[in-house]
Amino acid sequence: MEQKPITLKELKEAERESRKQLILTATLNLFGKKQISEVSIRDIAKEAGISPALIYRHFHDRDELFLEAFLLKSEEMITAFDSIISKRRNVSIEEIGKEFIHFLLNNPLFFKMMSYFMLDYSLREEHLDKFNTTIRELLAIFDKGFEENGLKENIRLHSHAFFSSLNGVMITFYNYPGRSEEEIRNHIERLASLIGKLFVQATK
Repeated sequence: MEQKPITLKELKEAERESRKQLILTATLNLFGKKQISEVSIRDIAKEAGISPALIYRHFHDRDELFLEAFLLKSEEMITAFDSIISKRRNVSIEEIGKEFIHFLLNNPLFFKMMSYFMLDYSLREEHLDKFNTTIRELLAIFDKGFEENGLKENIRLHSHAFFSSLNGVMITFYNYPGRSEEEIRNHIERLASLIGKLFVQATK
């Protein structure tokens, strides 16, 4: 069957999307090397090998670029997390908590970005919809766990509390002084397991 020829418009759109991905990749690479608040548009342009002006053809400002990079990693996390959870017939709250913590521990860049958004970032109103949609997708996984454990009321409120508790453990102990990486990881996993058990009890 003869293939339909690619139009000039399609080629330009593909080139534009490729350049956008290049910018996002450069942004994420820098996030792994420097404090997020210290990364500038000029730094990103240098990392990507393009001019700062070219970045502004794709993103209105640094806030929009940072948000897009965060959402990209969020979608990766949600896909991986949901894939693990959906393979199990009955998923306990404790298991969901463990898998979430494991993902954060194994993906330090995502944890770093999430912490930045929680502690050192103010989203402008025009970016709230995208951000909230992604967070709701993540919380829906937590909702499913509570529903399968028999919770009937205030499911999203419990998901908020559980999500916040797990992130609090990560923020508190991730760089805890005087302990090795293995000790920190084991301690965080133990705390996540304990929190999961407490939330299971709360649903009964």
